[in-house]
Formats: sequence, C-alpha cells, structure tokens
Amino acid sequence: MKRFLGAAALATVLSSGASWAIHPEHGPSRSAVARKAFFNSELSISSNNVELREARTKGVLSSARDRALSDFFKRYGQDINVYIEPRSGAATGIHAHIPMIPGNGMDNRVTLSGVGQSLGRAVSTVDESVVGELVVRFARDNAEVLGIDTSQLGTPRVTQVTEHLWQVHIPQQIQGIPVREGRLAATLSHGNLVLIGTEGWADVKIRTLPLVAADQALERGLARAGLVHSPKSIWKDANLEVVPVSEGEGFGHKLVWAFGFQDEGDEATWEVLVDAHQGEVIALEDKNQYLDASITGGVYPLTNTEICPTDGTCGTMQANYPMPWANTGLASPNNFTNGAGVFSYTSGTVTTTLSGKYIGISDRCGTVSNASTTGNISLGGTNGQHDCTTGSGSAGNTPAARAAFYELNKLAEQARGWLPTNAWVNAKLTANVNIASTCNAYWSAGTVNFYRSGGGCRNTGEIGAVFDHEWGHGMDDNDANGTLSASSEGYADIAAIYRLQASCVGHGFFSTSNRSCGMTADGTGYNQNEAQTGAAHCDLNCSGVRDADWAQHSDNTPDTPQNHVCVRCTTSTGLCGRQTHCAAAPTRQAAWDLVARDLRAAPFNYDANTAFIVGNKLFYQGSGNVGSWHACDCTAKTSSGCGSTNGYMQWLAADDDNGNLADGTPHMTAIYNAFNRHNIACATPAPQNGGCSTGPTATPSVTLTPGTRQVALSWSGVTNAAKYWVLKTEGHAGCNFGKALKATVTGTTWTDTEVLPGRPYCYSVVAAGSSNACYTQASTCSCVTPN
Repeated sequence: MKRFLGAAALATVLSSGASWAIHPEHGPSRSAVARKAFFNSELSISSNNVELREARTKGVLSSARDRALSDFFKRYGQDINVYIEPRSGAATGIHAHIPMIPGNGMDNRVTLSGVGQSLGRAVSTVDESVVGELVVRFARDNAEVLGIDTSQLGTPRVTQVTEHLWQVHIPQQIQGIPVREGRLAATLSHGNLVLIGTEGWADVKIRTLPLVAADQALERGLARAGLVHSPKSIWKDANLEVVPVSEGEGFGHKLVWAFGFQDEGDEATWEVLVDAHQGEVIALEDKNQYLDASITGGVYPLTNTEICPTDGTCGTMQANYPMPWANTGLASPNNFTNGAGVFSYTSGTVTTTLSGKYIGISDRCGTVSNASTTGNISLGGTNGQHDCTTGSGSAGNTPAARAAFYELNKLAEQARGWLPTNAWVNAKLTANVNIASTCNAYWSAGTVNFYRSGGGCRNTGEIGAVFDHEWGHGMDDNDANGTLSASSEGYADIAAIYRLQASCVGHGFFSTSNRSCGMTADGTGYNQNEAQTGAAHCDLNCSGVRDADWAQHSDNTPDTPQNHVCVRCTTSTGLCGRQTHCAAAPTRQAAWDLVARDLRAAPFNYDANTAFIVGNKLFYQGSGNVGSWHACDCTAKTSSGCGSTNGYMQWLAADDDNGNLADGTPHMTAIYNAFNRHNIACATPAPQNGGCSTGPTATPSVTLTPGTRQVALSWSGVTNAAKYWVLKTEGHAGCNFGKALKATVTGTTWTDTEVLPGRPYCYSVVAAGSSNACYTQASTCSCVTPN
C-alpha cells in the first residue's frame, strides 16, 4: 500500500554576513556587542577593470610586461581581451580561446597524449587534478602577463560543472597563510581556456611573523567587544590571515589574527580581526548572512502569487502538501518518502520527525514527532496558525517547520537538476525555525535560521522567498569556488526570484513596519525604502525587503553602481565599499531583467516558462566561480563586468557552445542587455548571438496522460536533438514556480512515478543538442492530476 507525508503551504526570508541576514536594519543581534560592531575604513575596498590600452596610457605596465603581453598575443591570437586592476597591476580579466584539454572547442586539437607531454607524465583521463595542474602551469608560464607572484598560488579547487564546463578557483596564500579575498580563477569551455584572471589580488610583501601572540589578540578582541566574561563559544579559533587594505591609490596588506565567538543569548556570529603587528583591533563584525504512504501537512505560500487578501491577513494555508524525502522511522528502502511524500507501507508504526534525507528541521517551539499506525501521516494545520501554534501531534509541528521543510527540499531539488554532482545539494541541511527574535533570518555555520513574528514583521519561517534567499547563501558558500561571493546578497536574491518567479523578495515580510513608503496596493504590508541614505527610494507594491524589478520602484529607473550603490548605500565592506544588501541592487535587477524582459524580447521572444528555464540554467551553472558580480569604484564613478570572475563573463561562459566567447553565445545579446542596463556588462567581446547552427530548433509537442500513481509523458521528436530535458514543478502557483530538471532521456517518452494521487503536477520538455548550450524553446507548461 502507498502512503504519503504532507504539509501546508510555504514561506521564506533572506539574510546576509559566517551569518548573512535578509534585513540588516532589523539585524539579528541587538546585544551590547552589536552596539560596538565596527570596521576600519581601510577595509572598505573598491575595484576596477581597465582595458589594456587604457592601462598602457596610465603607465600601469612596465616595458618588460608589455613585451610579455605582446608575445602572449602572438602565441594565442590578437582577438584576446585583457583587463587590468590599475592599483595592483594584476590582470583581472583575460578573455581567450586557448585549447587546454581535449574537447570540441574552436581550434581544439588537444589529445590525452599531448596533455601528458605537457605535464611530463602519462595521463589516461582528464580529471580535477589534471585541470588544476594545467591551469597552475599556464599561470606560471604567463606570470608576467597575469602580473602576479605565482609562488603565492594555493591549492586549486576544480569543479566540472557540466560535460563541457570547468571552473577553477586558486586561493592566494603566502607561506601557508591565506590572503583574504585574493585568488586566481579560470574557466574552461569545450576544452578551451576562455577566462582567466585575478580577483582581489595584490602581491603580498609584508612580514608574516606576528609580533602579537594569539592569546593577546583574543584578549584584546574580547575587550573591544565589551565582554567582561568568557563568551559562550569560540566558533573560530585564532588563526593568522592576510587582509587587503586600501593605501592611497593602491592596495596594501595587514597580517591579522582572526577569531570568532558567540555570546550568551545572541544569535550573532562575531568575527574579530586584530592587527598581528600592532595589536590594534580593526574589525568586529557579525558574519551571519541574514531568506505511497505519505506525509502531508499545511504550509503558508507567501510567494508573491496573488494569494493574499487585501485585508492584510496575508496567506491562506495550503493543506496536504507532500513532505518530500521525509523520514518515516521504517527500515531502508522505505526510511524516507520520495519527492512526492510517498513511500511503500505494509505494516507497523510510521514516525516522522521531519529529519529528512536532505533537510532536517529544528523547531525552537518543541520537537517534531508525529506517528501513525495506518501509514498515512497528516501533519495538519489550519488558517490563522502562526509561530508556535501546532498542527497535530507534537509541539514542533508548526507552520514554519512544515513550510521550511517543503520549500527548502523543493529548491534543493531544483539545484540538483542543474548541479547533480554538487556535494552540498546532495547532503543534509539543518533549518532552525521559530527562533525567539524578530524581523530577520540568516545563513550561518552551515544552517539556515528563521525568526518568529513581531516587531512589525511576520514569521520569516512562513515566507517562501526568505527560505530561498537564505538557502541561496548556502549554495553560494558551497559552489565551485567554495566561498561566499563578494555580493552574496545578489546571489541569494537570484535564487529566490528565480525559484518563485516573482520580483518582490520576501513578500509579506513587513506587516506594520513602515519606512515612509506607504502600504502596498495588495494590502499585505508596507513598501520598503531601499535607500539607506539620502532621499527615499520606494518600492511601489512590495511588502518584502526589496524588489528586483526597477520598474516597480518610485523613480522607474534601472539601479546602477553610479546612481544607486555609491549614493544611496552606506559605507561598508561589501561590493563598491558599500553595505552588501543595498549594493546588490544592480545584480538582482540584471538577473530579473534577463528573464522578465530581454529573453522575452526580440530576437528570442521566449515565453515566461522558457525564459526562467534559461535563467535558472545560467544561474546554477554559471555562478559557481563568481566572486564580485562586477567591479565598482565609487571615487572614479566606474563599473564594469569585464573581470573573469564577474557575473556577466561567467554567465557568458555557461552559455557558450564552442569554447570561444568572441564569436558570440546563443543568448549573448539578452545577457548583455540585462547586465548593461545596470552598467555591469562588458563591451568586449562584442555582443552577438552565435553558435548552435546544427542544434535543434523546433519546440517539442508534449502529451500528458495521468494514470494510477503516475503521469506518462510523450512528445514529438525534434530534428538534431541528441536528448530531451524533462522539467517538473508543483504547488499552488502551478507552472509559475521554478522547475526541477527531473530526467534527461534520448527517446520521446518518460513516466513519472514520483507523484501523489489527487495532486496536480506540471511539466515541460526541452530538446537539446550534443552541446548543453544548444537547446530549443520549452514546450508549453501543462499540468495534470494523477489518479
């Protein structure tokens, strides 16, 4: 007999900082330590990408380096683009098409024997170690071109994202001491090196012998934090790091002791930096990034899908949502439900604690533990229940527990479709809900964390975009480069708006908190003011923390580093030397423009379904090696996306079909227009749509046939298609939710047995060529309900 686990509708919120929170104005910590938080202004650093010709006119390059660059062009081609950070002299962006490993990229004739000859050893296959070794060798052979001391290269971290896409991250270090924010990054497409460059790199020339002992640094740091007692815990032992600092027109470095602590009654994760030469405390910051048997239950879907009544009582609980991959208490293989909340049951007691295969819930209201002797568990839940009100059976069976479990599982499923080998999305994540504080949520120490209602805000564990945002920080922290990007808030916002297909991030967040922008037209709360200083910059109809659609702002103008970040955001250590949530506006708006405007305009004219599929593919496969989403210098009033680790160039590489960005990519003009509208694109290579001339073009025509505990799909064959992607979604928004790639098949049929009878499921099919960059418009998304 088949049974099921289910819950009611969902909700999520965002965060920023080891912790990142969604809403810094209502920060997660209001403790005495929080009142002493600070950072020295020298830690606020901007960046710039200067084209090679401009760098030459500014005298940035030595004659020896100029000769090295000329030789480089002779070897690898005159159509290579080079960008320089003028203050350090390091190359931030080299756009090329240099064959490095066997592949079908332009002019690529590399063989395994050739790779072996290059490395001086036999090579039978190309793996992470081979790619890492080749990139390091290339960097050493071209050290003068890159403008770096290659003795400061650390151990490469190499990720094969797809069959044709590799991302390489090499941290900077000196004498075994890590250099914060410094790295060399490379991207390979179809066997060719297409991007290589530095980020935050300036050769370290300071002494690395500390003059202040670790215990002295700890004592001074805790004293600066105002602690007269031992902290609750030390989450990060004191270790030496080198941090970059601004020094006039250039970069400098300081050797510091870095350690972290938590205090009693404080969710904040504090990090302290102490100058290891002078003994001065230079920073105290919260690093939290502050959004057939079955089991079912009720969740609140506050997801910007027009379900909130105008009386302000936002959210109608959706009953009997399946609890995917929930624990059952039974022996394997029935120890977890499947993605539809279903498992095979014959007899015995079934118990779920919502400690599932991929998500585990810890509810501060109590323990989740619900049981049944029939196989079916309904966790229940009714409208009007919030915070610590329970559905049935246990104190921890709250709306937040059920909603977080459902939505986080479904977002991770979406990520696994595009990143099937990523270890983090295949591992278990802990979600802490109903924390006894208000107006925030955060990512920290490998967990996502959500607060109760109060203080003018709703429970952040009952808001869809908040779950998705905080999960996005975790994805950012565990992607190809293994670190949070310089604008992790932008990354996390994209995860939310692409999953929910809604521009308002955290819809329903503000219930009564008013920052002088008035109540929303839908009556769900108050509009956010996205300006942190100066005149108000109001959202027009968003009760969340920010809106990614610039046309939904009072000035109806795209945000750029120049008109928004540098003038409306407070000074901090984020992108452009500004506060990280505020500074992420151009990034999230560019991502929204891509799916809401540019892919839907000529020459593509995609429908929303196809546009969001393209956007999600680019986001998950193209963001892993992003550091700073763009360069930005508020003093010089410049910005660009020309760096090899900038979002624009990395998304182009993910879109590439032939290992050569210079001849265009399939969606290049749409990507360029979206980023350029916010002054974070790059003029080179010239934007043009190119490639995939032999790929499929026709859209599959799909037929859905509901059956008993299954849905059968069949579709028309498409000329030149090598495979077909089957995408699926579910929930109250139907086709207007982010879709998970469930199967890649070579035939024209597929049967989905991961369904719950009586629940609608929605499907779309895409025909793809031999290259994953070449694919057709998606079939019309259609929904069907299995028997």
